[in-house]
Order: sequence, then structure tokens, then C-alpha cells
Amino acid sequence: MFKLIVTVIIGLIGGFTALRLKVPAGAMVGAMLSVALFNVITGNAYLPEDVRIVTQIAAGAFIGAGITYKDILDLRLMIKPAVLMVSSMIILDLLMGYIMYKITSIDLITSLFASAPGGIVDMSLISSDLGADSSKVAILQMVRLMSVMILFPSLMKFISSHLTAWKNGNGSKKEACSDLLSASSEVDETVNLKYTTKEKYVNLALTMLVALAAGLLGYKIKIPAGAMTFSMIAVGILSIFFKIGYMSVNIRRITQVFAGILIGERMTFADLISLKSVILPAFILLIGIIVVNLCIGLLISKVSGLELITSLLASAPGGVSDMALIARDLGGDAPKVAILQLARYICVIALFPIIIKYVSSWL
Repeated sequence: MFKLIVTVIIGLIGGFTALRLKVPAGAMVGAMLSVALFNVITGNAYLPEDVRIVTQIAAGAFIGAGITYKDILDLRLMIKPAVLMVSSMIILDLLMGYIMYKITSIDLITSLFASAPGGIVDMSLISSDLGADSSKVAILQMVRLMSVMILFPSLMKFISSHLTAWKNGNGSKKEACSDLLSASSEVDETVNLKYTTKEKYVNLALTMLVALAAGLLGYKIKIPAGAMTFSMIAVGILSIFFKIGYMSVNIRRITQVFAGILIGERMTFADLISLKSVILPAFILLIGIIVVNLCIGLLISKVSGLELITSLLASAPGGVSDMALIARDLGGDAPKVAILQLARYICVIALFPIIIKYVSSWL
């Protein structure tokens, strides 16, 4: 219990410090870095596995509360970008894994699994079944996840704000950046104005109860990201048909902090030491992630007409709930990001092991 309390306090301090410093996705990034540092130094960071489920449920509830009838009509537009994103990502990530294999001492199967845009645990477990070095896969997947959380919010804010200013032709990069950062807070303010204080508390309680029941059901039937998906769908139904789906901004911040803690507490001193042996492949992986994400995001935005920031976040190889939460902070369309991220996650888990098996045997 003492370790849990200390871990949460450190995560809260790191998260809210980063928010005060106006770091993009600061609550998540700050909590992740502070808890990772704490765990590397002491090895005492601890968060129960149940918290991951509750965090996913809360993230799904927050996304669902922002879903409108227009979002449902727009779902038919998601098929094309989803197919494009998944197929492009598989091809480019396989290419990145092959390049890593050719210029490092890591074997082909390990390189391919390390480059796969799936979860750390999922890819590590699956890779061991196919003869890969699961410890290297886990370390490189950790590098991928932490790099995405630390670098991508700032990178995407920079790219989106500069392209927006360029497209508008007014040269006012500062205004574009300000508009981007204030987009989600404007949405939250609009939502808050719908209800009186009493209605907010009642709707919040109903939303959380529905999200918890649906999320636990999704978790029990063991579908990928089931807790978040079922929670999002259930609260989305509340929002669309009954107009009572509501989650406060403060709860979103707390959810982001716990999401960051969950990532940070996985980083250990042993992982840090192990990074010495994978510095080159980790660097290749990091550069590859950035290039692949930008290429796919720009392609999706151009072909499908989705906003650039939404396309970039949807193609970022982070967690489904993590990217959706960050989307709200950076002015992206969180429901669309969640849908495309879920499509990526399911397809990677379902297809990547089969593809890697045949590619490795062919090569």
C-alpha cells in the first residue's frame, strides 16, 4: 500500500508540474517520466493491474461523452482511412524491421516483432512463441511507447500549427498554435455549459456507472481493448440518445496521469542497463517510427480528408486510450482517433504474427 501511495503521489506531482509548464499532453508525459525515473532509481513504483482496466474504462467514458450524432454519420468515412492506415503501416513496419535486421546483430524475427506497432505485453508474448528474443522485443517496444508519449505530442503540435498557418496564408503561426491548443478546452467549456451544477453531478454519476458496467463486460469477454471500447460505446449511446453523457475535465487529467503512471512503472533499472546493447536498433526504431507515422498520417489526411492532427494521432503507434486522450488535448477528433487506433491494434494482433512467420520463412 505504501508503494502504491508513493507512486501515485509522484505521478500526480510530475503530471501536474508538466501541465503547469504547458507540456503537450503534460499530465500523461509528466507522470510517465517522473514515475519511470522513480522506478529506475528505487525499483519501488507499483500500480495494481486493476488500475489499468479502470483507466481504460475512464478513457472510454470520456471519449464516449464527446460523441455526437454527426460522429456516428461520419463512421462510414472511417473505412477507407482504416484500410489505408493498416495496410501502409504493415508494409512500412515490416520494411523498418528488415532494415534493423540487416544493419544490426538482432535476428530477423526479433527485429520484425520489435517494429510491430502493437502492445508491449502482446508483442513480447507472441514473439516468444515464434522463436524471437522476447526480452529485446520488450525493451524495444518500451522505447517505442515512451518515445511516442514524449516526442509525438510536441512534434504533432508543431507540424499541425505550422501547416495550418501555411494553408491559411496569413503567416500567423502563433494564432494557429493557440487555436490548436485551445480547441479541446473550448469543447469542454461547451459541454459544461449544457448542465447546471446538480445535473453535472447526476450525469457524471450515471455516466461512470454505465461506463464501469460496460467496461467490465468488455474486459470479461476478452476482446482487444474491450474495457475501453465497451465503455466508449455505452457512454456514446448515453450522449447521443439521452443527452446525459458527461465527464469533467479534471477526471480526464486524472485519467491521463494514471495512464502515464502505468507506462512509467514498467521502466526498470534493468531495462535501462539493457538499452546499452540495443542503442543502434533503438535509434533506428525511433527514426523509423517518426518517418512511418508522418508518412501514413499525411497520406490518410490527403486521401480521406481527415484533419491532419487527427490523422497523425490515429497512425501513431501508441496505446488506443493514450492517443485518444492526447487527441482531446491537441484539438484532434478523439472518437475517430480511437476507432482508427482500435483498427490498428486488432489488425496488428491478428495479422502481424502470421505475416512475420511467412516473411521470416521466405527470407
